[in-house]
Amino acid sequence: MSDDIKIAAETRSKTGSTDARRLRRSGRIPANVFGHHEEPAAVSIEADAFRPVLTTGHKVVDLLIGGASQKALVREVQWDTFSKEVQHIDFQRVDATERMVVEVPVELRGTPQGVLGGGVVDFQLHTLEVEATAINLPEKIEIRVNHLNIGDSIHVSDITNLPEGVTMQTPGDLLVVQVNAAVEVAEAEETGEEAMTQPELIGRKPETDEE
Repeated sequence: MSDDIKIAAETRSKTGSTDARRLRRSGRIPANVFGHHEEPAAVSIEADAFRPVLTTGHKVVDLLIGGASQKALVREVQWDTFSKEVQHIDFQRVDATERMVVEVPVELRGTPQGVLGGGVVDFQLHTLEVEATAINLPEKIEIRVNHLNIGDSIHVSDITNLPEGVTMQTPGDLLVVQVNAAVEVAEAEETGEEAMTQPELIGRKPETDEE
């Protein structure tokens, strides 16, 4: 995207869990910046400044470090399991014209005809790998599903609405979404439940962990 979110980052000389907790208590997130044949940098950013990235799905941001701006890809976000707060971020330096392979989320649009007739959506692939430059990287891939009837499906090879300059890297034969009859889903669930409740064979010795 050409209009990237700008985030001010401060370098940090101290690392480790103690300093990381101190930063989080003060409303900041510890982060690392790496890549492009430069030394990794330990930084921190305001938690509030990162929220637009989470809400918009932006993958590339403008990091402002020491008065200099550099484009960076949000490579990894670590979350706290219980509080759902961001614990740490890894940023990768990128060039605006450099092509990269990144996972982007899939968003289904519309209500399938098959669902209106009692069917159930089976959403298989929630992210897809695409290759693009930093300035052309899509925030998400929208797929229209309102035309799908029961038994219809969409595979990766059926996705033809990628923006200019973006190429698909996920194998084309993979299933993205399909609409199943509700009875098929119920039968599959019943089969799974029966398999889980099979009685133990008489005389079978219980499994024990070997020391």
